[in-house]
Formats: sequence, structure tokens, C-alpha cells
Amino acid sequence: MRIRSRRRAHVAPPISVEEIVERARVSSMTPTPQQRCAAELLGSDAHVYLFGPPGTGKTRVVDWFVEAAAASGHAVLRRHLHRFFVDLHRAIGDHGGWEAGVDAVLTGPGGRYGTVCLDEFTVHDPGDGVFLDRVLRTVSARGVRMVLTSNRAPKALMPNPLFHAGFEPTIARIESMFTVRTVAGEDLRRGRDDGMAGFRAGVWTVGRPAGPPGPARVVTPGSRPIALTPVGDGARIDFTELCARPTNAADYLWLAAEFSRVQIVGVRGDVGAASLSRWATLLDVLHDADLRVDVWSPSTRAEMAASLTEVLPDAARAISRMGAWCEITPGAR
Repeated sequence: MRIRSRRRAHVAPPISVEEIVERARVSSMTPTPQQRCAAELLGSDAHVYLFGPPGTGKTRVVDWFVEAAAASGHAVLRRHLHRFFVDLHRAIGDHGGWEAGVDAVLTGPGGRYGTVCLDEFTVHDPGDGVFLDRVLRTVSARGVRMVLTSNRAPKALMPNPLFHAGFEPTIARIESMFTVRTVAGEDLRRGRDDGMAGFRAGVWTVGRPAGPPGPARVVTPGSRPIALTPVGDGARIDFTELCARPTNAADYLWLAAEFSRVQIVGVRGDVGAASLSRWATLLDVLHDADLRVDVWSPSTRAEMAASLTEVLPDAARAISRMGAWCEITPGAR
């Protein structure tokens, strides 16, 4: 699917498709046909909206684009949507208002960014929808190119029928501003290389960790304290501390910045929609930070996936994230 954009970014095309594909070769990867089509679009001057199922290579092709842009001296701001929200809210407070806050976020060490890339573009809350609409209008008005990745086509955003009609003007804005491209195919995250590091090196263990957890430390990264146990350069944290209580993306971003790996104990699916939604957000943040995550759970990943599917409209993304890990059951034959 492709919708021709009616509006172009005001900046010149930063790089060619050949430069983007070359970054894939440097990484010893071969773009899929869908990724090649996306690369051609990223090499244009259009605002770009890439969507498709989890794991089909949207983030990877934008990785190559950002690397190629950096090599050519083009300033790109790349953020997960959760992180962008946190940064923008903070900047609005620090700089005394919306306009100054947006300018602060869009300005890097070398001046104004020419392109903003936002990963996992999705919206379920009406308040977030209003905020996103204003972001799109303001960033575009400043002549900054935007690249968005999402698991949903624009028309499928804000899926709750109670709120969808109110978001339709923003959907129309996206379809008029952006060139929309599907990136389909198989889930490229499936399977596991034991040489992998970071998020993909994580392990899902059915059971509980051996031995006592050690002395706890209480931290307050945001509005409420979180108890954790330092383990080397990482931390062990109970699932209830992270997901069964009111936490948010800012708390998870703090964890990702503070530790190089996280162990999460007692992950379970019978906890309700709010806790499972926080788990999905936590996975988004830790995956984006490429932080190793080791999980201990009384349930298998398949059982957790079934719980997520029952209550979350975007469960497929969280399930794909978990699919990057191997699963072991101690004592099983």
C-alpha cells in the first residue's frame, strides 16, 4: 500500500538509496524486497510512514537510513515514541511553554535536526491523540522531515471505537502529509543467535531464580519508589514493582539508562489489562535501549502471549519482542 504525499519536507534529500543499502551491507545484511522499497522512499524528500506487522524490518531499515544520514553529516533525531513524549514534556516545563519546548527538542549540538524519526507510532488514549496531532502540525511547520514506524496503518490508529471518530481528523492529516508504505513479510526476530548481545540475548526461564535475592535498594526515578536488588552492573526487580503498580515510561527509561541488564522476577499474565499494558510498554523501552532482559515466570511465553492477546489491541508487538528470547525450563527433558 502506498499513498502519495501531498506535502514534502522542506529539506533536500539527505542521502541516496544506494547509501542506505550500503549500510545494510556493512552490517552483513541483505535488505528484503520490502525493505528495499522502504529505503527508496527514505531516500526521497517525503515525510514517510512505514507500517506492518512486528519484526518485518521497519526499524532495521530506518537504522540503515540513520547510519547513512550520520555518515553524510545529516542531523537526525531518532526516538521511540515513549521517549519522545517524555523528552518533550520535560522540555516544555524547562523552557516555559510549547513552542520553546518543541524548539529545544528539535535542536541538537549541531543545530536544528533536519529529520525526526519516531519508532512505534501508536495511540490509544484520546489525550495522547490530541498531543500527537499538535506534534505533527508543529514539527512539519518548522520544515523538519518526519519518518514514522508503526504496526498499524493510519486508519487503524486509535482502535477503540469510542475514541476513533475523534481521531479521524488526525488520520486524515497523516494520510495527506505522509507517503505511506507497508513493510510486510515474516517476523525477522524469530530464532536466536547465541552470539547475540543486548535485548536478543535475554532468557525466559519458567520457574524462579535460585538463591535469595540479596539486599534491596529503593529508588525513586519518578513519582513513586521502586524496590530493586543490584546485581553487578544490572538489577533484579519483581514484576509487581514494575507493572502491577502505577509506573510509566519515564520510570522505565530511567532503568534503561541506569543499568546494562535487568532481571525481572515473577512475570505473569493473570494480572489485568493495566498491568499487561505496562509490561508491553516496558518491553518497548528496554528493546529500544537494547538492554538485556532475563525473565523468571511461572508461565511459558506462549501462556503470557495468550494473556496479552486477550486484552491488548497491540499485543503482537510485545509478543514479537518476547520471541527474541530463548525459553528454558530447568529440569525439563
